[in-house]
Amino acid sequence: MAVEEKKLSIKERWKKAINTDNIIDFSVDVGLIAFDVLSSPILIVVRIFRWAMNKWVNGYIKRFLKWFVHKVLRIK
Repeated sequence: MAVEEKKLSIKERWKKAINTDNIIDFSVDVGLIAFDVLSSPILIVVRIFRWAMNKWVNGYIKRFLKWFVHKVLRIK
């Protein structure tokens, strides 16, 4: 250890750590996390809407098929 490194102060560490690459990496990471957090509730709402629509549509399809079989085809 011929050359001892000087301990950097907090201000000097920040100046050394803050550069364009680190800022871009940090902003991309924050953006990805924000997108994941914001998109999850939307997906939950979409899934509930799809479930309700499937239930509603399936009910009408079943009702139509029963009507068609009993009234049009006259099968009991």
